[in-house]
Amino acid sequence: MCLMFEDQFEKFNLAHWKHEITLSGGGNGEFQSYTNNRTNSFVEDGVLYLKPTFTSDTIGEDTMKSGGKISLWGNDETSCTDNAAGGKHSGNYLNPIQSAKIKLDRAFSVSYGKVEISARMPKGDWIWPAIWLMPRHSMYGAWPASGRIDIVETRGNVNYTYGNVTSAGSTLQWGPSMDLNAYMDTHVEVLVDSGNSFADKFHVWGLEWNSTSLRTYVDNTTLLQVAFEKPFWERHAFPEWATNPWKGSETSAPFDQEFVLIMNVAVGGTNGYFPDAKNKPWKNADPRAVNKFWDRRKYWKTSWGFGNQAALAIDSVKIWTKDQSKCLK
Repeated sequence: MCLMFEDQFEKFNLAHWKHEITLSGGGNGEFQSYTNNRTNSFVEDGVLYLKPTFTSDTIGEDTMKSGGKISLWGNDETSCTDNAAGGKHSGNYLNPIQSAKIKLDRAFSVSYGKVEISARMPKGDWIWPAIWLMPRHSMYGAWPASGRIDIVETRGNVNYTYGNVTSAGSTLQWGPSMDLNAYMDTHVEVLVDSGNSFADKFHVWGLEWNSTSLRTYVDNTTLLQVAFEKPFWERHAFPEWATNPWKGSETSAPFDQEFVLIMNVAVGGTNGYFPDAKNKPWKNADPRAVNKFWDRRKYWKTSWGFGNQAALAIDSVKIWTKDQSKCLK
């Protein structure tokens, strides 16, 4: 195995990192838009920061709340990557948070290799960072049929019943269709040592996988371990009417193809990642959830702190491959 990609973030190399640009909410009803803006993604002293900010600081609160317009169209490097509409006609505010989601150039996609990211998680209520991989070609069909690898997801909350900055999750997502995603069969949640949090310091978040197994880890501790001893179709009791998208493929399918690294910071959402609780400003079933989140910001705003506390901080990314043609010279 050889090193094929390394970034120590002496600068922000936009030839390697591509921005997602959208107001779509990530398919989870999230409350942020993703932009290519140095307020939300920037390098400082050798560290890459993905930082959520308030949309009202850019366009004003009146515009955000009363049906203003945000245009995300641009040239090939900055055009909208996922179209969606919202605002006055829907009865909701424009996305009240701006943030960043970046994807490594497909030239550095990897299959059966190793990935390590040195990162410090953000701290702040309802912040949802993720380091994950999606298939380069989706050879088995749309998500989740072609799989997804979540190295780590955390919640930035300090006091929240259903998980906070002291815990982290790691997951494989797979299934024949969106409503038959069997991710809970390959999901773990872990706690950091007592008295600490994943926002206190940098940790090495990693992925190792080959044709027989896949492992995610933090520092020297295994998070998720999955052996490919039988086909994924046999791991779950899918209904008889469902079609096996991996029939005739490798036992490791859909995780037998090239994947691309993605890092992002989302905020909020209505898909259930933040289950309803006493101190949560919105209900997931409320069609005005985004409005409630913003209107009750006095309850969460101070938790985001100052400086870059609310940002996902990354000080290195390394990727190894078994493909000798991709080795760094």
